[in-house]
Order: sequence, then structure tokens, then C-alpha cells
Amino acid sequence: MTDPASRNRLAGLAVAVVATAAALACAAQPAPEPGPEPATWQLTLSADHHVDALPLAALGADRWHALAPRRGRNLAYQDDELRLQRRQGDWTVALLARSQATLVASADALALAADMATGRRPATDTRWDVQLRLRGFAGAGLALGRAFHPAPGWTLETSVQALQLGAWHERRFDGPVAYRAGSGQYAFALQSSERNNGLAFPFQQPQAQRGQALLLGAALRWQAGPLWAEAEARDGGWLRWRGMPQQALTLNTSTQTTDSEGFLVYRPLVEGQNSQVNTGAWWPWRTRLAGGVQWANGQRLGLQVDTLPGWGALPTLLWQQPAAQPGGLGLSTIWQVHERRLGVQLDWRGWHLRAAADRLDGQARSQAVTVGYSMQTGR
Repeated sequence: MTDPASRNRLAGLAVAVVATAAALACAAQPAPEPGPEPATWQLTLSADHHVDALPLAALGADRWHALAPRRGRNLAYQDDELRLQRRQGDWTVALLARSQATLVASADALALAADMATGRRPATDTRWDVQLRLRGFAGAGLALGRAFHPAPGWTLETSVQALQLGAWHERRFDGPVAYRAGSGQYAFALQSSERNNGLAFPFQQPQAQRGQALLLGAALRWQAGPLWAEAEARDGGWLRWRGMPQQALTLNTSTQTTDSEGFLVYRPLVEGQNSQVNTGAWWPWRTRLAGGVQWANGQRLGLQVDTLPGWGALPTLLWQQPAAQPGGLGLSTIWQVHERRLGVQLDWRGWHLRAAADRLDGQARSQAVTVGYSMQTGR
């Protein structure tokens, strides 16, 4: 028989052996694999329309008397999208249909168009400098995105859209126009170029019913303490259309010719060329820079600057207050300086509602609406 001290030492040793064996057994068993991350489905419909020179209600209504251009260049744009998106982990897949158009025109071009449409003629000699750029497309397809986390506080998001195009339209006008009050005549020296799948002209050959677009995007986001910043480029890529109708025209009223008796004759002359080619073109980037401060409760204040091709910068002031808990109420407000438009966004129980306008009556020239709903599956 062993003494009590020996029995205690043996009991302690036995407990240690059993504990060690249990620990080794647990370590030998593989750790349970984590389940798949929940997927988030989101359906979003958005419409964003703005016109500097005309109320939105007057578009397409031949209401030239309502035209009131701003001084200098004038901007109009449309950006509509319907998107069904699934996000799981760092991957995003979406089906989408979208329509995008931008018009940049000089105030002279718009004033001249209004005069010509209404038959109004200036009382004195007048000269207009006509400059107009129109660019737009419409299509539907698939989008794929991936997020990367290269370092703490940094996120890189990349995306690609493959679209089948139903419309592609680009138009350009340049040149001076003068009016001589004494003779009541206009003098034109205009050049026009157009690329449009809807063009029709004599001897036109068959063209493809649809075009293709491959558009790229990337966004870099940074957060460090109370500071945050974002840089984004999107919608840059390649458009292609087989047999795209194109037209180049020159209108010059100063062209001189001679009649059958040798006398000089001045008359308007329109020279042009119609063509059809397999058109491929680079679509220019839209960019965004943003930055500001963020408080501990997630409240964020910042400045955002978007750029549109052919126009330039569009600044926005923004404030965001996220929901305090999942499913709670989140609130955001923005002020778009050029559009003179105030916007409010509400996020609540998966719903995303945004409305923005420069005014609330029929004279509004800038409006945006977004309705979206998201839900998680696989939890």
C-alpha cells in the first residue's frame, strides 16, 4: 500500500494524463468547416434625369417658348438602369438593362434652335457660335464584379459589363451662324457628323440589328480612423456595331458658283457623305473622387466630384447616417451643386429609397428616383 501522499501524486498524474489525451484527441479532429457566406440579392430601379435649359415636362412636347439656357455651356443627361444583383463574399453577379445619354451644348446653339423652330428673327445683326455634342447608348446584359482587400483599410473593387446594344447615337455640330437684319438672311458655316443605328438614307445596306459593348470599372476605397476617401472610374470600354450608318454634312451659305451665263451665284450648299462601316469605338470613362470624415457612430460627411465626358466636374456635398442596428433606419442627404438638386435616401429593412429634385412642381429641371430591395439567403 502506498501512503496518502503517493496516492495524491498518482491521482494528479492520472488527471494530467487524461487531460492531455483529451486535448490531443480534440486537436487531432479537424475543425468544423465554416458554412458558406450568406448571399445578398438586390433588385434596383433607378432613373436620373437633368436638363439645364428646359423643364423636364417640356421634353418632346415642342415647347420652345420654355427654353431658357444658362450662360455658357448647358448640360443635359439621362441615366436609367434596372438591375438584379447577387452578392456573395467578394463576388457580385448582375443582370441589367440600362440607358445612358449626355448632351453638352453652347447657349448659342440652343438659342438658335429655338429661333429657327419658332420662326423668330433677331431685330439686329446677330452671330451664334454653335457647339453641340450628343453621346448615348442603350443595352442589356451581364455584369461581374470582384472585391479585393490588399491591406487593412483598403478595398479594391473591379467590374466588367458585357452588353447587347439596342441603340447607339453620337452627334456633333460645330461652326458659326450669322444673321443680317438688313437682308433678313442667315449665313451658315456648320459641320455635322453623326453615328446612329437609326439613320436611314438611300441605297442603305443591311446592318446588324444589335451591337455589343464591353465596359470596365474599378473603385479604390480607403478608411483610416476618422478619414475616408474613394476613387472610381466606370463605363469605359469598347462599343461595336456591324454596318453602323454614319453621316457627315457641311452647310455653307457662302459657297459661290456661276450660272449658265457666267454670273456669280451665291446659294446654300449642303455637302455630305453617307457610309456604313463595321464601327468600333472607345467609350470614355466616367470618374468619381470623394473624401471626408467619419465619426465613431458611422456618421459620414464628405465632398464628391463626378466627371462626365465632354463636360467636366459635377460636385456634390453628402451626409450619411447609417442604421444603428441591422434593419434599422439609415438616412442620407446630398446637395448636387450644378443641378441645384437636393436628395434624400432612406434605408430600412432591406428597402432603399432615394428621391432628389431641384423643385417640386412642373418646372423641375432635375429629378432622380431610386427604388431598391435587398434580402439575404443561405443564413
